[in-house]
Amino acid sequence: MSTTIKRVALVAVAALGLGVLSVAPSQAYSQSDSLTLSAATATQLTSETATATSAVATLTYLADSAADSMTVTASLVSAPAGNVALPYILLSETTSAQARLTAGGANIALGSTTGTAANTPVFVVPSGTPPVNAVAKFKVFINAPTVVGTYVVKLTPAVSGVGSLNAAAQTLTITVTQNAATDTVVSSATSIINAGETASATADVTVTASKSASTTVAAATIKIATSNAAGVAISSESLTATISGPGLLGSGANSGTTITGPDAVGRAITIQNGHVLQVFPDGTSGVSTVTISSAAGKVLATETLTFFGDAAKIVTTVKKAVIGKTSAVADVLSIVVTDAAGVSVSNLTTVNIVSSDITKIAGAYTSASATYSTTTGAYLVPLTPVAAGTANITVTTKASATATTGVDAAAVSVRVGSSTPASVSVTTDKSSYAPGEKATITVKLLDATGLEVAGSDTYTAIFATGGITGSYTTTGADITVTGTVSYADGGKTYDIYMPVTEGDVKFSWTTGTGLATVANQGVAGSVTVSVGSASTSAAIDAANEAAQAASDATDAALAAADAADAATTKAQEAVDAVATLSAQVSKLITALKAQITTLTNLVIKIQKKVKA
Repeated sequence: MSTTIKRVALVAVAALGLGVLSVAPSQAYSQSDSLTLSAATATQLTSETATATSAVATLTYLADSAADSMTVTASLVSAPAGNVALPYILLSETTSAQARLTAGGANIALGSTTGTAANTPVFVVPSGTPPVNAVAKFKVFINAPTVVGTYVVKLTPAVSGVGSLNAAAQTLTITVTQNAATDTVVSSATSIINAGETASATADVTVTASKSASTTVAAATIKIATSNAAGVAISSESLTATISGPGLLGSGANSGTTITGPDAVGRAITIQNGHVLQVFPDGTSGVSTVTISSAAGKVLATETLTFFGDAAKIVTTVKKAVIGKTSAVADVLSIVVTDAAGVSVSNLTTVNIVSSDITKIAGAYTSASATYSTTTGAYLVPLTPVAAGTANITVTTKASATATTGVDAAAVSVRVGSSTPASVSVTTDKSSYAPGEKATITVKLLDATGLEVAGSDTYTAIFATGGITGSYTTTGADITVTGTVSYADGGKTYDIYMPVTEGDVKFSWTTGTGLATVANQGVAGSVTVSVGSASTSAAIDAANEAAQAASDATDAALAAADAADAATTKAQEAVDAVATLSAQVSKLITALKAQITTLTNLVIKIQKKVKA
């Protein structure tokens, strides 16, 4: 069959029905007919039908008779390979016209696709009393295409009955692009890794696992959720996963509570979308990275985990330095266990305790539970007190003193405290506070030797009626408690908020009958703190500085006055000395004058004698 014949056949099959009109009487005559498009191009997404942006075809003609009618044929001229969707039209507007499945049939409603699909004729007939301009508008679209690409649609008008066609056919090019909301291509993914075979995990954790090889017990499970470019969850595309570093990969169905299978299948596998990915140890230690990719090769997520070897080092931290002696105490020690490469060892369930004094704390290679935290990478270990006193505790993985395998931690000191309080101490965390600032009051109970009593116990009647009272009202914890005090290692703390009033705040108390030492009962005590704002402190500092400056100025003025008095005294002494000297000079001058007179007289007498 030739291409031309195929095209003609396709046009005939895809016709939307407006190409067939009812038979009109010979005297009917359509005139002034036209077919126009609102645009020569349009866009559409896959799976869409008519939208607000669809191109609109307008068919107009002058009907001379009620029997006049016209049709338009929509045919698919070209389309992307693999397409099976056909062009549709949808009645969107009429003016003095009606649309019908047949010329004499019932009207179809606006917005209706009934009778407007491919291969279904739609007739446009006049309404009202002819002559009348009949106008009908149709949205043109590809009906829910699945293939992206360019579609060319031809709209061909025709006159049914007597008359000549004036309207020209129109061509519409529709570009179909992928609808992100219905895209089945994976664009992104989130992953969650958890230790072991956990089917209901909701958040990532740090995973460390034993390197001991297994093809049935997973070291970690990775849950994967995929989305398309619009962020819509999809499950139609498989994924791939690879692992670098130690380990093997497997995949299995996840019911939400259990995982079906899987067995380890290799280092690069295909994962059915919706299944979980599992990682199995292969006997090698080290860090592993799992890379999850889409079918197109896009990296979607990565997860890491670490396989560890045998325990090679234990570091012990004391969390409770003083414990009670009535029963086993939980979480006294925190231990971090690592292998030779420094990787956290997380598969221990128990460790052994060795006490330097089993009369104080039990333990002679005695097993103790070890609870691992994936958050801190440490184990919490309990101890069993025996009697008040101190013992050095060694945590070990050795089975006995003569064992050749295992590792010891450095010994740490733990004290079993007395449960008999003899005295009480009350302190604040600071000596000064801003108005309204949070403050912490710490109450410590001491035994007869001055050491803190055992924590994790309760004590009664530590304070007399009224407990601790403040000279100003504070908010927060109730510090007036006089009944039972739940005591913890390091003391009982009360968080309060200072008053907004500035000044000194005094906290007072009187010890109660709960103290074993009678001499320490009924004893009053207090601690005073200051409350002030930064501005007030600055003002006080400025005032103090000004006062000091004034004092310095006064001292300088007094010193100057003393200097002036001393200078005046010296000046007077000088004046007196000058006066005394002047009197003495005057006397000498007078005496000299007398001598000169006497001498002069003597000279005169001598002269007279010489003349005589």
